[in-house]
Amino acid sequence: MNNPIPNIRTVRCNIHPALRSLIRHIFIIESDFSNGPVSIEGNFMPSPEQAMFINLYTRFKSRKSGEDNFHTVTSCTLIGAQITPFKLLVEESHTAVTIIFQPGGLNRFLNIPMTELFDNGYSAREVMGREIEELLDKSHDTISLHELDCIVQSYFLRKLAQVKEPLPIDFALQFLLTNNNTNIDQIAGMACMSIRNFERKCKERLGMPAKMYARIARFHKAYKILESRPIISWTDLAYEAGYYDQTHFIKDFKEFARLTPTLVQKELSGEHLQFQLDWDSI
Repeated sequence: MNNPIPNIRTVRCNIHPALRSLIRHIFIIESDFSNGPVSIEGNFMPSPEQAMFINLYTRFKSRKSGEDNFHTVTSCTLIGAQITPFKLLVEESHTAVTIIFQPGGLNRFLNIPMTELFDNGYSAREVMGREIEELLDKSHDTISLHELDCIVQSYFLRKLAQVKEPLPIDFALQFLLTNNNTNIDQIAGMACMSIRNFERKCKERLGMPAKMYARIARFHKAYKILESRPIISWTDLAYEAGYYDQTHFIKDFKEFARLTPTLVQKELSGEHLQFQLDWDSI
């Protein structure tokens, strides 16, 4: 199938000040394939991000590494930190809202341990119930992206009274996300916790130990660099992503991408749709 080149519009929403300790980014993405039939796959690589994805007017399909068949994705999905890659398949034009939470933010929002959502995507209906149906109904009835943004942020603003206030550990995890080579002892100190208590809280907040979270954050950065600059040298890529040497860099690609960097680079040269954008640089 010769797939049409999509017309993609990405809108960064200005997050309400009251939501900024909970939510890092909100984006609305419109992909228009001019009503033509398409079949384009894209990677969803291991990522430290906790997110909610609202898919309007269409359904994606996903296939986890090791699975043979694609499965239909729900219209509102909650995703915790991932260590297993999977592929997403798009077959028609779509509008999607992506809500990226602050590290630990989804734990504060749902008030459940992130071990429950670790390395998987779950229907928001199963976790949150009827209120998600109401949000989806309102979102489908919008006539503009601005109105859609207002509906989504109004929903989270109404929920704020039930959300726990951020603690020092939350700010420490935000620091770890962007400074992932920092000694864990130092991060625990920023959280005003002993190492033992910090690691216990990391399991609750992130679904995984802090060191694994830092590794995934570094790998994810490396993958996004490679995706945007596929001709970059391995030495430059490893250095820019924060790896001490190429050995650790290659090890992480084999473990998290399930491929060598060379095979990932070859795969990216084919037909490919980016589902995980470099949110911080848009």
